Amino acid sequence: MSTDGEPKEHGTHRLLNAISFVRVTSSPHYNFACTLALALVITAGITETLDPTAYGKFGLEANWTLPPRLGWWCMEFPVTVSFLYFYFVQGGPQSHELVPRICAAIFCMHYCYRGWIYPYLLRPHPGAQSNFSLLPALGGWLVTVTHGYLNARWFAEHGKHLRRSWHRHPCFVLGLILYLTGFVALVYHDNIMRDLRPCPGGERYCIPRGGLFEYATQAVYFCELWAWLGFLLMSCGPNGAFIFLVSLANLVPRSISSHEWYLRKFGEDYASLNRRYLVPFVW
Repeated sequence: MSTDGEPKEHGTHRLLNAISFVRVTSSPHYNFACTLALALVITAGITETLDPTAYGKFGLEANWTLPPRLGWWCMEFPVTVSFLYFYFVQGGPQSHELVPRICAAIFCMHYCYRGWIYPYLLRPHPGAQSNFSLLPALGGWLVTVTHGYLNARWFAEHGKHLRRSWHRHPCFVLGLILYLTGFVALVYHDNIMRDLRPCPGGERYCIPRGGLFEYATQAVYFCELWAWLGFLLMSCGPNGAFIFLVSLANLVPRSISSHEWYLRKFGEDYASLNRRYLVPFVW
């Protein structure tokens, strides 16, 4: 109880309701997380436009860095922990339903790959042993924890439509197809990037070739957005909207920066390929 006789929980709810302008459920905590998510999308778009996040080729001049494998793992680890806790430990009234379980399995599969397998398989250049800034590695935890929480609670409790025959709904079916094909394409294009090493002549960087790289500089980003669009359609909630929008906010300006970097690095050899920034044949 608080000093004025009001339960502390009620006081917390009133505070969260007062500062949450995104309201999609009856839960003050979830609405606050959605409000925070919107702020993170806006912040990500602004910061990435002003200065590319310092990892990979943009992390060469960062002061406080980690090895690439450790940096990737540190950045993605919190989403695994937060999702496992809020879905499997805390649970909810629909966490044992079919569709929430399918969505949870897909989420876990994605981050098993992105958070654990992908960092392990990286082939960093010997000169790039520490080019992953601590800022995205640790500072990105707010994004990844929010991401894990929004999905876990949407699947387990707040996505009421997921309890019914949602697996037969056109949004779920189309979303599942888009996600799975996008995920396979993502893994395939990650492998193309990985197979660039070692570059001819011992060079640190070389031009990616094959697959959608023939048509867009950042084919990997395109595939990731493709998968997340499918995920958004599958779940039809703020959880999917957040990861799709925050990925757009981050990857669209980073695609421009990457394209310009390739032009500076390889000059006419790259310009003559006439590749788009992100979306093959379009942009």
